[in-house]
Amino acid sequence: MAEETNENKFKAPRGTRDFSGSEKRLRDAIIQTIREQFERYGFEPLETPAFENLAVLTAKFAGGDEILKETYSFKDQGGRDLGLRYDLTVPLCRFVAENNSLAMPFKRYAIASVWRDGPLKKGRYREFSQCDADTMGTASLAADAELASLAASILSGLGLNYSLKVNNRKLLNGLLIGAGVPREMLSDVILSLDKLEKIGENAVKKELEEKQLPAPVAQRVLSTLSPQATLEALTALAANDDAKAGLAELNEFFSYAKEYGCADKLVFSPTLARGLNYYTGMVFEGFLNNGAKIGITSSICAGGRYDELIGGFVKESGGAERNVPAVGISFGLDVLLEALKAQGTTLGERTGLAVFVIPIGDALPAIRACQQLRSAGINTGIDLAGRGVSKNLAYAVKRGAKYALIIGPNEIKEGKATLRDLNSGEEKLLSIPQVCDALR
Repeated sequence: MAEETNENKFKAPRGTRDFSGSEKRLRDAIIQTIREQFERYGFEPLETPAFENLAVLTAKFAGGDEILKETYSFKDQGGRDLGLRYDLTVPLCRFVAENNSLAMPFKRYAIASVWRDGPLKKGRYREFSQCDADTMGTASLAADAELASLAASILSGLGLNYSLKVNNRKLLNGLLIGAGVPREMLSDVILSLDKLEKIGENAVKKELEEKQLPAPVAQRVLSTLSPQATLEALTALAANDDAKAGLAELNEFFSYAKEYGCADKLVFSPTLARGLNYYTGMVFEGFLNNGAKIGITSSICAGGRYDELIGGFVKESGGAERNVPAVGISFGLDVLLEALKAQGTTLGERTGLAVFVIPIGDALPAIRACQQLRSAGINTGIDLAGRGVSKNLAYAVKRGAKYALIIGPNEIKEGKATLRDLNSGEEKLLSIPQVCDALR
């Protein structure tokens, strides 16, 4: 591997970014929209450390081999093995396992950065932010449908054109067993199937055969679980207990979703699996309907039911065995940001700089006017460098201000200020209260 140049060493690491100005405001506006809906649906905030003991991240019931390949791990000065969290679900499970007196169902949300040393593409980075909501302590599918409704509220609130794909891991497991897949190979086969819409049937078939799945079985799997297979068609094939249980859960989920008012956004996807090993029932992913057009084909949210993960953590950590069913969903802040930028949005614009005050000569009246505007709730900047009017106007435009407020000797004499529209160039001589009224 080529040695990095000094120039590259002093740049942000590959797969990470800085956010500033309008992009940062848009990012904050997305977070605000998501947080408001999390709170509206009754979820409580939780913050956990950025790094965990590596044993937590590599636990038997955590993310599985695929995600562990992308885990950032290191030792502290005491020689302890640690790792940066790769999602917000595993730290949540550790928290619940440590706190056995939580009121159940426990509904929590978290908005924070996670890290994965994986491949890079548009909308995918090595440091990225997740916005998660999880409900623990109930096996009711009403909780799963509530998360689908939450997703619809958030994505509609952001003005996105989307669909929510749904499936059930029990149904998927049952159909695979019915096609001849040994139970011990289910996880490996599901990992390959999850790529079907991305890499195509031939590539998946080749991958299955490389995993030592007999060719006739691989063919039956792909014939049974084509992306076009309908729920009605698969009902006839649901012959074993796993498949029947998954089918019943899907039908119950759709009934709840209808009452939550989000059924029209749901699309049954027979090959949807979600790659992580810990999912046990309903799984869902959100995609942009115009994703191919704007170059974003990654999921914008995803989640599912993981009824065994928390109990597994409790047992593995030596605690008293207990069952804690759970379901959660995660929204990708970074891919949502890219999507909104690609399609154009006014979200976050109102939080930018509304007016820039330019003093000519005596700065004190300009400072007083600036503070009056700020007290009126108007985002206001003021010249702090003692520049001339033309340079200040250029600076205000570069900052994205909509107006400049010029206060010089003539304005001070009349007790007014010149409000200049930086788009049209139109100017008005107004009192400060009139300026406040004009800008609110």
